[in-house]
Amino acid sequence: MTANYIDATGLVTQTLAEIITELETGFKSIYGADISVDANSPDGQMINLFSQAKIDMLDCITQVYGSFSPTSAIGVSLDNRCAINGVTRNGASKTTVLMTVTTDRVVNLVGSSSNTGTPFTVADAAGNQFYLDADTTTTNGVNSALPFTAAIAGNTLITVGGITKIVTITLGVLIVTNPAGAVIQGVDEETDAALRYRRAISVAMPSSGYALGLKSALLALNGVQYCEVYENNTDIIDSYNIPPHSIWVVIEGGTDAEIADVIYKKRNAGCGMTGATTSAIDIGNGFDMPIKFSDSSLTNLYIDLTMQSISPSDYSIDDAEKTAMKAYIASNVKYSINQKADYSAIAAKLKSEYPYAVITSGWVGITGATGAAFIVPSTIDKRFVVDSTRISITATA
Repeated sequence: MTANYIDATGLVTQTLAEIITELETGFKSIYGADISVDANSPDGQMINLFSQAKIDMLDCITQVYGSFSPTSAIGVSLDNRCAINGVTRNGASKTTVLMTVTTDRVVNLVGSSSNTGTPFTVADAAGNQFYLDADTTTTNGVNSALPFTAAIAGNTLITVGGITKIVTITLGVLIVTNPAGAVIQGVDEETDAALRYRRAISVAMPSSGYALGLKSALLALNGVQYCEVYENNTDIIDSYNIPPHSIWVVIEGGTDAEIADVIYKKRNAGCGMTGATTSAIDIGNGFDMPIKFSDSSLTNLYIDLTMQSISPSDYSIDDAEKTAMKAYIASNVKYSINQKADYSAIAAKLKSEYPYAVITSGWVGITGATGAAFIVPSTIDKRFVVDSTRISITATA
């Protein structure tokens, strides 16, 4: 009889076929070798019920066993494993957009921050709702640059001129629209894969004074999405303008105070620092040490794709399909700091989701007019960002 056990290779469990064979043997030893254990017989059906119940339990045991490792745990179990290393999952954030509200009189609009009632709410065609941030008294006419924040946290995509629905019907409010994209782009809750990556790097934390240890500690901070640590260990200013024997921390997210504290604790003693941001750390005896680093610089990426359907009679790449493809790319193509943008990688990712789409040509660029097969950020502190409004898809017959 096949056993279920743990050995040097890990957890070993029976397969469904092995369980069925085991039960069939047991039934025959009780009732005789001539009984019918066919799947459509009463005994066969009972064996199948017992087998399914056992395999379900073994599957549950396998999941519990796997959840003890951060490399295979998922969801809450992964959160618990990462907490051992002091790493917590980054939560989702909300998108903010500046709206233009046209009224024919003075109107008092309730904002979400006042908690005095239902905030003035607008929505786009997809049903995404946005709340006015603060109480606002409009003038008679066009009221520009009013901040609205998405009701639900996450990577809510904004199309220029796409937010036109007035959810909170208010006397005097005639038209709402967004003349531009998001001013703050929300992000989804950190995925299991991204959290595993940050936890894996975090085990380098004890290597105090090394670039990897510093980077891992910074990535472990709440709210930090991206980070790079560049080091110049020469006696002269290097090609990136980093001073001799100094580091340049480029980071996105987190608070200045927490970032400065980690840099102070993890950098090499006597190591110089450079960057556009300076945050002072109290090192005792009334002395402060200026800690320098830089926020990442975001560069808008333009994507142009030309494609055709592999079977036009079965699959049509119409405007709705192109809109869905743009949204998919915007949600799934992410770049880290100083990572090059590669058209072929974008095409491959899109192809995996839309197998009937044949991408015949394309490019990436920093303007909407022209581009190349791949581009590299102009400086090492830059990060490419993708938005559906900067993606062009042309479908040919």
